[in-house]
Amino acid sequence: MTAFTDLWLGIIAGLAATPHCAGMCGAFPLHLSVSGRGRPLARQVLYLGGKALTYAFIGALAGMLGHWVTSNSAAAHYQNVFAYVLGGGMVLFGLAMLGALTPFRLPVPSIQDSGIFQHIYAAFFRTPGGTAALLLGAATGFLPCPITLSWAAVAATTQSVFRGMIAMLGLSIGTSAVLLFVGVSGSALNARVRRIGLRGAGLIVLCLGLITVLRPSPLLHRVLPHLGGADTCCQAQP
Repeated sequence: MTAFTDLWLGIIAGLAATPHCAGMCGAFPLHLSVSGRGRPLARQVLYLGGKALTYAFIGALAGMLGHWVTSNSAAAHYQNVFAYVLGGGMVLFGLAMLGALTPFRLPVPSIQDSGIFQHIYAAFFRTPGGTAALLLGAATGFLPCPITLSWAAVAATTQSVFRGMIAMLGLSIGTSAVLLFVGVSGSALNARVRRIGLRGAGLIVLCLGLITVLRPSPLLHRVLPHLGGADTCCQAQP
């Protein structure tokens, strides 16, 4: 795949997760729209910019890890194992997001569901200005979100710092539309709708996990040659 493909896949995944993201993080832009100093729209843009910076950082780390695993001489002989483990984990994660694994069904948290996040981010909530909005966005990117974690795994498969950043920036762009809408319109979505969004993203994660597991297979390279090639992280060793 190319960086352009990484970007668009991230955007699609972010759009598929729209209801989930609105419910989980919607309270942040909603608060920024009704409280603070300066123009509300400027605070929204700074918030989304801070979130994008964190996502890019996570993507860079994930891509670096993927590159290290596949290029390290000691780990080079286990590239296919890396594909099976990472891809298998993504498949399980996708199934959990779809609700297919009842014992491991992922929760659909919300900032409003618990006061812990409000306590941690209390400093950002007090009449936030532009700097606070930027920092709030950056901190939001580190929240334990199933979609962020799964896409970090996708970024690792790129085995590239640059492409890992692009993949996570795509996810950030895809999720930004709904957060900006929530901040401007002052609306949010309920838990049932958020679960639909979680399952939409789960389907994408499941498909990417299957592709990752099958990457070492020559059959995949013949059927989908653009997913293989010299840059494939898990090409079989001679």
